[in-house]
Amino acid sequence: MPKSHRDFLKRSLGYVLANHDRILQHTLTIKREFDEAAGVDTLSPNYEAEILEAAKTSSHAAYAILLNNAMTMTLMAQAAYEDFAMHAWGGVPDRIERWTNTGQDARNAEGD
Repeated sequence: MPKSHRDFLKRSLGYVLANHDRILQHTLTIKREFDEAAGVDTLSPNYEAEILEAAKTSSHAAYAILLNNAMTMTLMAQAAYEDFAMHAWGGVPDRIERWTNTGQDARNAEGD
């Protein structure tokens, strides 16, 4: 439970950052399916060239490009939130659960 307004704000920002991670995980799962349907290997070193070439004939490849762009924007937003936390509160904890009061840290504190 947050003890101050500042703690409540940190908790809210912790949820934002944790949700960005989930967004990326779920989007990557979807993107892999579209890459596979387009016949492009997600982990290929020439992925960019292959997906652009495949997009000329495959709508799945075009959708994979859109998902890739969305993931890039999500990473940019996450970096902006982390920069905000750095300036507002001096940084982001090594484990975001310290701000959200979830995970092992919170369970250990409740038992003490």
